[in-house]
Amino acid sequence: MPQVPSNAIDPLSGVITEAQFQETVVDAAELFGWWVFHDNDSRRNRAGFPDLVLIRPPRVVFLELKREKGRVSPVQAEVLGMLDGCDTVETHVARPSQWSDVCRWLS
Repeated sequence: MPQVPSNAIDPLSGVITEAQFQETVVDAAELFGWWVFHDNDSRRNRAGFPDLVLIRPPRVVFLELKREKGRVSPVQAEVLGMLDGCDTVETHVARPSQWSDVCRWLS
């Protein structure tokens, strides 16, 4: 089973931050040929929009990334639920422990 790359793990704490995990996911997605969108300053956006939008026709994936113990907020769950109700998109919530799933989703 693939493990999260060691460069995503903070050498002092041994913890994978959401930002480190996101960078690793973006790198992997681009290697798999996905076009990746992430709003670097989401403070002015409506709350709940997923962290990443990945496009590689015919697939569109909305990906919410969380630290291992991070929680999906109620508004994030609502938006993911609406997106999940669409026939032509995929939605996932991913944590570092799900790295093998992320690799499967991207391949």
